[in-house]
Amino acid sequence: MLNVKVLGGMEMDKHPGIRIDKIPIEGGPGLIFAVGILVISLVATPFTRAFFLFSILGGALGAVILYLWHKR
Repeated sequence: MLNVKVLGGMEMDKHPGIRIDKIPIEGGPGLIFAVGILVISLVATPFTRAFFLFSILGGALGAVILYLWHKR
């Protein structure tokens, strides 16, 4: 907690606020959270849908290339 001086010279503890990096999200709930954020982003910004599609296709192509490269 941070000590902050207020009017009158008194010290009060100031709460640092909610820190998103301190909230543990892993496993199933983390996957649901990530997919939810993705869906919300795609619905809210329709112009990014084409970019998302090309990103998925490029990632899949890169995965196949790396798989075949490491297999031989």
